[in-house]
Amino acid sequence: MGSGAKKTKKGKKAEGGSVSDAGLAFKHGFYLETTWILSQLFERKAKSVLRRVDGDQATTSYSFEQSVKRIKYIHQSGQLPQLATLLDAGSIDGIRNWKNNRNAMLKDMISTHVSTGRMERLASEGITLYKTWSKSLKSVKKEMDHPGSHTRALINDPFDEE
Repeated sequence: MGSGAKKTKKGKKAEGGSVSDAGLAFKHGFYLETTWILSQLFERKAKSVLRRVDGDQATTSYSFEQSVKRIKYIHQSGQLPQLATLLDAGSIDGIRNWKNNRNAMLKDMISTHVSTGRMERLASEGITLYKTWSKSLKSVKKEMDHPGSHTRALINDPFDEE
């Protein structure tokens, strides 16, 4: 290899893009692409949590919609207390609404002009939802790995003392 040639990373490249890919797409005005990357990220996160709860074989065939519905079911049933405690039901509904808006926009693209503003709003809402979703699921996984750590953190929170 010459001195100017770049080496490619060996390893597994994530399907559907990454958070940085979504950020770059948004930054450069590729709002539709941002939306699709975010869809893949949402689905990947949802399936990751479901794999830990339901087992690997059950989640591989779930669609994005089915994954979100399953998480909502687990959340409401109390089957996984960490999920009920650390994940807001509103964010689950927000993701479903966002997905439905994404689908409606795509259908509208067939028959009418979809404004750049509408695509930008959808992408921006998706980014905001993804940040909340990701942070909540990270807390859920941490609590699953180390039960009681969230409770201890709340009790020992130095900001509550005055």
